[in-house]
Amino acid sequence: MTPNVWTTAGSDPRGCVGSVVTLSIPETEQLLKKRLNTYQDIEKAAEEILSLGVKSVLIKGDHFNYDILNQDYWTNGAESFWLANHRYSNKNYPETGKVFSAAIATYLALGYDIKDAIVIAKMYVNQGIDLAEKENASNIKQGGWPESQAYLPYLSSQPLHTLPKAFADLNNEKLGLYPVVDNFTWVQKLLSTGIKTIQLRIKNKTGSELEHEIIKSIEISNKYGAKLFVNDYWQIAIRHGAYGVHLGQSDINSADIQRILEAGLRLGISTHSYYEVARAHALHPSYMACGPIFHTTSKIMPFAPQGLSQLKRWRRTLDYPLVAIGGINLARLPAVLETKIDGISLITDITQAQDPIERAKQLLNMVNQYVINAQ
Repeated sequence: MTPNVWTTAGSDPRGCVGSVVTLSIPETEQLLKKRLNTYQDIEKAAEEILSLGVKSVLIKGDHFNYDILNQDYWTNGAESFWLANHRYSNKNYPETGKVFSAAIATYLALGYDIKDAIVIAKMYVNQGIDLAEKENASNIKQGGWPESQAYLPYLSSQPLHTLPKAFADLNNEKLGLYPVVDNFTWVQKLLSTGIKTIQLRIKNKTGSELEHEIIKSIEISNKYGAKLFVNDYWQIAIRHGAYGVHLGQSDINSADIQRILEAGLRLGISTHSYYEVARAHALHPSYMACGPIFHTTSKIMPFAPQGLSQLKRWRRTLDYPLVAIGGINLARLPAVLETKIDGISLITDITQAQDPIERAKQLLNMVNQYVINAQ
């Protein structure tokens, strides 16, 4: 008997064809004529399937009862990841593979790349199983676009054996106006306006000069009772007791996440897509930053602006505190605030303003007034 092999194909926004063969554990075992007993077996099996000439493979873990989490594995030979989530049901829904494959094809057709399409499709399947359970239905229920964090998988480079431990939260405090600056002088100036959250992102200093800037910024932030997030340099942030650390997606690979967690620092993570949101979710940070919302000139971005509609969707989907970043200015601020975001991060609208301090006060007043009116 030939296993049911579901192949999905489509085009991503850059015009590249994305395709994936989706297989269950039994189908993979039948195809390769071998048993899969461990997660390592699944990874090796995926490599064998790639050698047959497919572009990428997704092995579904529905039938793999090795752990408390249901875990799927995807690879294209150059990249790979595991998707983990709670097991929604002990029931067997035989159409899961078909629905998963069709959902991936749909999201590819909508312009999402292969990694994003897989994450959203997994959310759609999780939603369908959950709805079926609630209605005691025998088949997966067809729903709309999945907009619940409960359906978002945890995405990691290794299989997860337990759910991630959460980083310290923000004590129910809004992050509010959240400037990003590159030196102590800016930190000192902006905190004097009443700003209570700030990020220090230094790219042009090293060694003792870098550490001295961070130390002074931590000290002045403590004086003003402000929350200082140190970008990237987590070792120095731990050593000198910063409030928190902010990491980009590439920084996650090199940072010792466990050490940051054990030190009690808050953690913020930049995200630009469903794949990156699911990756951040596997670390359970204190907040997520979503961007770029609008076109930005502060740094070269490989991602197109997400826009306000996607920001609203992130707000409906995610329970984490959310920070909007990218191209936000005084004129655009009211529309961003209407999304009920927790923090508004900006750079050039302050640092390149004719009167930066006056502009910071205008922005802060608008943010604070919105918070008061929303209560």
